[in-house]
Amino acid sequence: MTPDPVQVVIYDAPAAPASSCACGCGGHHDHGDPGDPLAGVNLEMQAKALAMTLDAAFPGQVQVSYINVLTDPRGPSLPQTALLNSRSYPAPLVYINGQGRFAGALIPERIREEVGKILGKQ
Repeated sequence: MTPDPVQVVIYDAPAAPASSCACGCGGHHDHGDPGDPLAGVNLEMQAKALAMTLDAAFPGQVQVSYINVLTDPRGPSLPQTALLNSRSYPAPLVYINGQGRFAGALIPERIREEVGKILGKQ
């Protein structure tokens, strides 16, 4: 009998993108800012990439879900929606096996480490 997979759930409440930048361009182009290389990649795509990363590290042992609490039908009833709306914690919220573990960023290496601990592989 195989154990239940580790559940990683990313709760997000995406804000509207910035409507303008200092040059008056409307925020539609890159000014060469060397900041976060994933800044332009939406969180849902990052969650899919995380799922592939975790599946490669722990084949068949992890399930990753992305929930946009603003559009998901379950959103209004989720306690994570209240947390995000209250701004107590920054989006995204990352839960592992039902427990809040990270807030404010999706950091695959840290999540992989936590999953590894749960699976006893670190």
